[in-house]
Parts: sequence; C-alpha cells; structure tokens
Amino acid sequence: MNTTMLIKTNKELKVKAQKLAKEMGLPLGTLVNNYLKTFVVERQVVFTAPMPNKKTIRAIESARKDIKAGKNLYGPFDSAKEAIAFLNKK
Repeated sequence: MNTTMLIKTNKELKVKAQKLAKEMGLPLGTLVNNYLKTFVVERQVVFTAPMPNKKTIRAIESARKDIKAGKNLYGPFDSAKEAIAFLNKK
C-alpha cells in the first residue's frame, strides 16, 4: 500500500534534484524511496563527499585542455625522489 509523505526541503535543492533525476530518467520519488529503503535495511545514514566547487571544476577543465594541447606536461618520473627534485627546481 502506498502513502504520501510531505517533507520540507529547500526549494533550490528540490529543483536541482528534480532536474538531475529527470536527466537520469528517474522520478524523484523513486530516488527518495530507494534512499528510505536503504536507510531501513542498513540502519545507517551515509553522507558522501560533495561534488567539486566551481573553482575546482575550472581548474580540472583547464588541466584537461592543457593535456589535450600537450602543454604544461612534465614527467613521467622514474621515482618520487626525481619528482620532488623537479618540483624543488620550480
């Protein structure tokens, strides 16, 4: 038997969650039910690390562009000692 559950959440969080769920082809209710089932079965709450912030994402994108362009690449190094010596020269 199904029932309705009303919960309070931040509007922006709800909109983002709905959008992501839709992109994944899932109704938001399915995700919430899956979380609740896991909570009941495992009797634990799991928090994961947050996604990278905008600054970190920009740095990763910049590094990927450099890799594709073949610039700002160093190494490979044959040992940690060799890598540290390289870093100390910079």
